[in-house]
Amino acid sequence: MKLRLLFAFFALSLFITSCGSSDNLDGNWIKSSTFPGIERSGAVSFVIDNAVYVGTGFNGKDALTSFYKYTIERDWEKIADFPGTARMKAVAFEANGKGYVGTGRDDEDQRLSDFYEYTPAVDAEGNEIGTWALVTNEFPGSKRQDAVAFSINNVGYVGTGYGFLEGEDRSLLKDFYKFESGVWSKINFNGEKCKNTTSFVINGKAYIISGEGSANDVWEFDPAVGFTAKKSLNKDNKWEDVQRSEAVSFVINNKGYVATGKTGSYTNEVWEYNPATDDWNEKTSLEYEVGVREGAVGFSLNNRGFIVTGYGNGYLSNMWEFNPTMKETDDDNF
Repeated sequence: MKLRLLFAFFALSLFITSCGSSDNLDGNWIKSSTFPGIERSGAVSFVIDNAVYVGTGFNGKDALTSFYKYTIERDWEKIADFPGTARMKAVAFEANGKGYVGTGRDDEDQRLSDFYEYTPAVDAEGNEIGTWALVTNEFPGSKRQDAVAFSINNVGYVGTGYGFLEGEDRSLLKDFYKFESGVWSKINFNGEKCKNTTSFVINGKAYIISGEGSANDVWEFDPAVGFTAKKSLNKDNKWEDVQRSEAVSFVINNKGYVATGKTGSYTNEVWEYNPATDDWNEKTSLEYEVGVREGAVGFSLNNRGFIVTGYGNGYLSNMWEFNPTMKETDDDNF
């Protein structure tokens, strides 16, 4: 009995060490509304005005086309299904008040390059009745999954990923393209080939973070200047401590936050980036109830940051909000 009690105490100590958060770090995770669709990972999201649209992905068996809209005032509602091939690991962005979803991988392990445009609309009761349409101007890059996308001043940007190049098969990619006024054109990316990065936009500049394959893990993109290498996501001068793929990111008060993802195993660390000083600061780790995960969705609404869906201990549908200035408490986890 004493041996079993000693072992249980030791196991609990390890659990707290690996999953708990340090008392001297700021940040608190708050349980939010549950995603109403089937649990999934590898979904996409785009934000238009004060609404986020989340859809596609993979449920462990099938690629998905279902899509949902969330607003803080109205909660979740089902919207029209994505009309293209069911897919996972696609990308999405917003431009001129419309959402764009494209690339990805289907059920047959085939990469894709098509894009669809979503035009939001509501009826007299405020219910979403938006519509989808195929983007007729074809994406000029190769078919791919695990790319990255963002938008600045109503211009969308898509690049990197994993797919096909002439003379190569299933390769990491580094080509980048912009989508402006319905037209695609290639831009220069002076980084390395990579996939499964995450990105956020602050004050008209995008930041591409982490991923797999890139020797430099943080790039700033200014449309007037191009890409510039920034300070690495670094802990005690050891990049490997915090390197991750399939992470999520969001913006609160002009600071970027990177959470979840994996480094070979799942990581629970959360990091804050201040572009004004080019500095990273560690925040409270994911609380146990949040659950470590990969392939989740992160987004900002009304200057608040959220994560939803993903894969950790199974496929997930729970949603959590992060407050970077609060101290951790369990009172808001249920």
